Amino acid sequence: MTSPVASLRLPAPARAWWALGLLVALLFAAIGWGVHAIYQAREQRYRHQIEGGLQAVNHMQVRGVTDWRRRRLQEAAALTDDRLLAQAVARWRATAAPDAEQAVRERLRILVEHVRYTAAYFVDPQGRLILDAGGPATGTLQPPEMRALEGALARAEPGVVELRRDPAFAFPFFGLLAPLYDGTASLGAIWLVMDARTTLYPLLETWPTSSRTAESVLVERQEDTALFLSPLRHRSDEPLALRLPAEPGSRDPMVLAVAGVRGAFYGSDYRNQPVLAVASAVPDSPWLLVSKVDVADAFTAAQRREWLALSLFVSLGLLSLGCVVVLWQGRAWRRERALKAELERNLRWLDNAQKAASVGYFVYEGQSEAFIMSRMASAIFGLPSDGRMTLRQWVGMLHPDERAQTLEIHGRAMSERIPLRTQYRIQRNGDGQVRWIEVWGEYGDSAGDGEPLLMTGTVQDITDRKHTEDELARYRNALESQVRMDPLTQVANRLALDEAVARAWSQALREGSSLALLMIDVDHFKAYNDYYGHVAGDLCLQRVASALASALGRPGDLLARYGGEEFAVLLPGADADAALAVAHRLQEVLRALSLEHRANPGGFTVTASMGLAHLRPADVVSAGTETRAGVDAAQPLFQQADAALYRAKQLGRDRVVSYDAQCAATLYEAGQPAPAIMLTYDI
Repeated sequence: MTSPVASLRLPAPARAWWALGLLVALLFAAIGWGVHAIYQAREQRYRHQIEGGLQAVNHMQVRGVTDWRRRRLQEAAALTDDRLLAQAVARWRATAAPDAEQAVRERLRILVEHVRYTAAYFVDPQGRLILDAGGPATGTLQPPEMRALEGALARAEPGVVELRRDPAFAFPFFGLLAPLYDGTASLGAIWLVMDARTTLYPLLETWPTSSRTAESVLVERQEDTALFLSPLRHRSDEPLALRLPAEPGSRDPMVLAVAGVRGAFYGSDYRNQPVLAVASAVPDSPWLLVSKVDVADAFTAAQRREWLALSLFVSLGLLSLGCVVVLWQGRAWRRERALKAELERNLRWLDNAQKAASVGYFVYEGQSEAFIMSRMASAIFGLPSDGRMTLRQWVGMLHPDERAQTLEIHGRAMSERIPLRTQYRIQRNGDGQVRWIEVWGEYGDSAGDGEPLLMTGTVQDITDRKHTEDELARYRNALESQVRMDPLTQVANRLALDEAVARAWSQALREGSSLALLMIDVDHFKAYNDYYGHVAGDLCLQRVASALASALGRPGDLLARYGGEEFAVLLPGADADAALAVAHRLQEVLRALSLEHRANPGGFTVTASMGLAHLRPADVVSAGTETRAGVDAAQPLFQQADAALYRAKQLGRDRVVSYDAQCAATLYEAGQPAPAIMLTYDI
């Protein structure tokens, strides 16, 4: 009698098919899991890269907006500290003389025409408009400006009126109130008005890519709303006119930013589009800068590349499955032919996928010193598609500038049996093109002697990516250079000078060397402007700056516009004699220009007074008790140079004076405090 269990057993052929099906299912599951894991890991890496790029753009724009606000405050602070301006205002208010009023109007006109303020007014302590660049003014300050004026007079420092709109102006503006004092008495203030459309908003339009959805917006929290301070790319609302309620649960990046979210995050913007956004606070201000881009715009290209890359792994899985089926069904001739045909189709598909992704495969045989390459790898190296390249051919294609370094990297990876990942340039034999490639590879050992046997890996043409990185680097360098250049004279500005002085001071302190600073002031430049006009005055400053710059020959010497008609020359490592020789050479260069100046009491050409200071930072640090860093540590150098310049003017101008005890005594006899950094104006 047959057992029931035995009757349930599967026949031997059925068990074989069942085992084969189970093996195939497990193989598919393993491939699917591996593909999914790889895709998730690479997608996360690309996500971090895209978020990091957007954060870099946001931080660059925040730095630009911060520098813009800092320059405005520094200009207002310079007006508050300008004793000559305060004396001119006090004399005008006391005498009401036309010439005194003209002097004040001239200063207001300079602020409008040269410093690029939209309007500049003198207001009395009660907030009444008294004078502007065109003549007497009428009216009173609005409440926001009045509050800023009261705070500025109480603190003796400039007051800020944040971005706002007012019927008096047809544009959003940023305001500053710079208080003026005659001794201890308040004279009033200079009200500076800056059109945000001309200088602030363009800072938000600089993007390293041509994305149609990317934009940056300034916002500010006002009560329970997010106020848009700058215009939107996809809406026609005027700046400072659009508000969004700060409701809980809102996913709008602007609302999330005013609610306290910082860094990179995802949301839905005013167009109801999913966006990637980065929010940062603008230091020393109530402003927030939000940079955003549509998720679809940011990730479409990366996702396409990922699918192409993952398709390679899918193809390898299919090839493996085909091999397993061939082993299991070796005796089935028809089945074998069908599998071979399918295998050929998959190989062609793999080759096309390699071309689309610009990735090729290769194997290096150490014993024969030859590369066996795929067709895509051969195309990358510009070789025929026969699939072979000798070691000599490969070395000959390496770029001469990187040949030694590339050979060293490959040799170290081979000797230490470590994975290889490197980028280098090749010069192809066929067309002579210089291409950037990226190589991934792993070395293996032979059976027992330890000699290198194989290196297997991939090669990818990354020339386009390198060109994009170079363009971005050039764009960043150009932007940084523009921030540190004076727009009128095309020489370094005050910011560049401060950074150079801080570096030179630290280096001189480490090396025990000396440092020299030359302060240069064009003589009677206000008289030049009054006689020839401000256009000619600007041209004069440009020619003076060009002449001074051409006379500096040492690497590291820096000419910078210090303010108005005043220049500074930093001479790192120069001793007293060398610095004095440079000063006399600069004076001769200016005289050789022979620029006409009929309003100069000392002659008929443009001349300059120069004050020279020279010291060793190590002596200053050892003699002082306070430790300062950066440009603040170099204040003694500026003080001495400014005192020497003051002495040169006392002695009749058009001369070079080196700092000595007489320079310091001259300032003390005049009743002024210890020498400090100051701008010198001719009024």
